[in-house]
Amino acid sequence: MLRQGYYIVSAGGAGIGLAICREIAAQGGTAVALDPFNAPAEPGAGILHYPCDVGDSAQVEALVAELAAGPMPIEGLVNCAGIAGPTGLIDSISAEDWQRVLGINVISAAILIKNVSPVMKKQRRGAIVSVSSACTRNGFPQRAPYVVSKAALEMLSETMAMELGPWGIRSNVVVPGIVEGVRIEAVAQAQADTRGISFDEAIAEFTARTSLKTMVSGEDIAKSVRFLLSDEARHVSGQKLAVCGNFEGYSSEMVAPFART
Repeated sequence: MLRQGYYIVSAGGAGIGLAICREIAAQGGTAVALDPFNAPAEPGAGILHYPCDVGDSAQVEALVAELAAGPMPIEGLVNCAGIAGPTGLIDSISAEDWQRVLGINVISAAILIKNVSPVMKKQRRGAIVSVSSACTRNGFPQRAPYVVSKAALEMLSETMAMELGPWGIRSNVVVPGIVEGVRIEAVAQAQADTRGISFDEAIAEFTARTSLKTMVSGEDIAKSVRFLLSDEARHVSGQKLAVCGNFEGYSSEMVAPFART
């Protein structure tokens, strides 16, 4: 079970974020879903919804101030907001693409931590969990902004573990592998379109890169996040918990056809 309190989840209105919110609510916490685009289907059942743009410092500051004045402590923060970004070789990716991916995937997490950490310092406790990606193990051809942003998020988390640890605040990362759902389907379709393979071939290639030859679910990720938010993980900080079926990594074979033209 979780301590009673607020658990802020960026991008909590759909996908992995919503699964995390549901798990938090089921385990006794109050999930605060920050999502300007999607509202959870079941707000009020242990899930509060705020249409907050986590890239907007003023909106985040106001939201955290409202929660800090509420009847419960802010016990946890889950940085789940992220976009896939463009698919293409680096010479096709614009500066604007880079700025957008880094802004949503990394800078929004820094903004949230900046505003939540003073509240947690006063409490002398708190847990921060950031959702990364298994592609940081060895890179991801045609997805440079995405993999760079996730690697940066991991370093942010490890730095926060050191910086905030003296106040009893823990910071960890959950590293998903290939997560089933509409997002990986969109990524697979983009890979298929750029490489001249079928959608089914792209999906099969993704799952073949895991030792267990399978995808993971949003619920799998949510349970791992819940563990890291809980007192069961009270001595766990600065760590990366991979939930990926042992993702073995990508390779240059994904771009080899381009080199032959």
